[in-house]
Amino acid sequence: MQKQKERYTIGEYTFQSFHEYRDGQEDVRKIECINKELNIQDPEVAVRLYNDIRSGKITFKTPIGDQFFAHLADVVADKSVGLLEDKAVVEEAEGKVKYQKVIGLVFISLAVVSFAVFGIASLRDIITTRKMQQMTNQVQQATENKTDTEKKNEEQGEVQEKIDPATLTVLPEYQELLQQNPDMVGWIQIADTDINFPVVQRDNTYYLDHSFEGKENSNGCIFVDDRCDIVNPTTNTIIYGHNMKSGMMFGGLKKYLQEGYLEAHKVIQFNTIYQQRQYEVVAVGLSKVQYQDDDSYRYYDFIQAKTDEELAAFVKNINDLAVYGNANTLTREDEIITLSTCNSYTEDGRLFVVAKRIN
Repeated sequence: MQKQKERYTIGEYTFQSFHEYRDGQEDVRKIECINKELNIQDPEVAVRLYNDIRSGKITFKTPIGDQFFAHLADVVADKSVGLLEDKAVVEEAEGKVKYQKVIGLVFISLAVVSFAVFGIASLRDIITTRKMQQMTNQVQQATENKTDTEKKNEEQGEVQEKIDPATLTVLPEYQELLQQNPDMVGWIQIADTDINFPVVQRDNTYYLDHSFEGKENSNGCIFVDDRCDIVNPTTNTIIYGHNMKSGMMFGGLKKYLQEGYLEAHKVIQFNTIYQQRQYEVVAVGLSKVQYQDDDSYRYYDFIQAKTDEELAAFVKNINDLAVYGNANTLTREDEIITLSTCNSYTEDGRLFVVAKRIN
């Protein structure tokens, strides 16, 4: 008797090969992450996500993804027509909703439930660590590749007298912690959230997988980009933290993608060990780590604005990437912080929160 060919199923979807089955699992994982971290009922979010899929920035490989795209097209057609600049995009979205809307949603739900048993929580945390490692490696490479002219321009731009940290006094509340870890440079807290952690600065790799106590830990620690200076602040101070599923570190930043959350949590307290400071959030956006041969904008490479044009380029690109808010109020006199973490809405995705100092 001929052996029956093995088939693989996810929910109501059947795949003829294990390779197709794995593609289906990957599509389900992407859909699960998108639904968890983005509000696709928000018209602006739906349009941005729709265009990202349409342009190939986010890809699916199986009918599971096609059905999700059809559902998203339904949302766009119903709620977001006024936000789409291209009439052809509207017509395409309206066309995609004509087939299997309800069936597609049921199949996707079953697929997500089926896939949940695979227990990907720990795997995602490992992937998060590795992806942030890749990003920081790129940052280090970019720093090493600076030309002599760029370095000279930076030196010429630093004409103001610098403050010597040795002349400053450590705040009493941080003196004991500083003795425990000399890498400590401050503390970050956002009221009514779980973000309330010490901040360190070393190289851009050590605290990816080490705790404040110096022990190996997948949570890592909140750390400042090693190109920044907290005593004599650069235009932009970038602060990194893992997006842990448990909510630890910068896991809570994903809540800024919820409508109304930004207005209720605009103030960020980022104290240095020498001074208390407050910042107001101006923009929340989504981006991705770019490869070295990609000409796309890298928000995580903006450290010092030596000219008005450089700041204008930063503002424009932040506005292009923003989900909520905008950076139009920023000037060269502002001290800016950018909180950066991983986000699984797309491969190598990043979530960032830009804020300017108000006190």
